[in-house]
Formats: sequence, structure tokens, C-alpha cells
Amino acid sequence: MSTDTGGVGARLRVARRGAGLTQKQLADQLGVESITVSRWERGVTMPSIPRLRKIAEITQTTVSDLVRTPDAPTAHGAELAALRQELAETRALVDRIASALERLGQPAPAAQAALPQEI
Repeated sequence: MSTDTGGVGARLRVARRGAGLTQKQLADQLGVESITVSRWERGVTMPSIPRLRKIAEITQTTVSDLVRTPDAPTAHGAELAALRQELAETRALVDRIASALERLGQPAPAAQAALPQEI
């Protein structure tokens, strides 16, 4: 008998707890015994794909989140990393512009007086 130390069972447990459910509450919603949920979480047995879909729905997660390894790269993860990099670059640019504007300062009062007034 193998036990699940970081696989589907562990992620199922995290999702269940994140949803604020006990094993019994999840089991009741799935129409199974609480020992079944315990076995899934310990990696003794594995829920079926249709059951994983229902678990994902109940815990407001995705089947992918339940079955993939935590550090597996995903298209969303790569896109998120690219967006974070772009945001960091944009922040740096905004900081440089703000510094330049501070160095330039405000126009002198005489220069403001020379500007035409709207009528």
C-alpha cells in the first residue's frame, strides 16, 4: 500500500481545506463515504475523472490543479511570468519619468505670467 506525500491526494486535501470542508462534508456532497475521501487524500486510492471534476467544482478549483505537479510549467504560468516582467519594466520606466519630472521642477512664476490667458 503506497501513500501519497505530494500528489493528487495532497492537492485534494489542500483544495478541500481551502474550501472549508471536512472530509465528511465533501463525502456527503459526492455521495461517498468519508473513508473514501480519506483514502484519496492518503493516496491509497484515486478518484475517477468524473469524480475529480465534481471535486474541482465543489472546491472551486480545476481538475488540472488537482492532478498536476505543483511545479509543472503551464501556459498560464509562463504568461503570468511574462506579464510580471512587463509590469516590472513598466514600473521602472514610470519611476524614471517621475524622477525626470521632479528634476525639471515647475516652471518659474515669470514664465507662467508670460503665458496667454484664456478669455
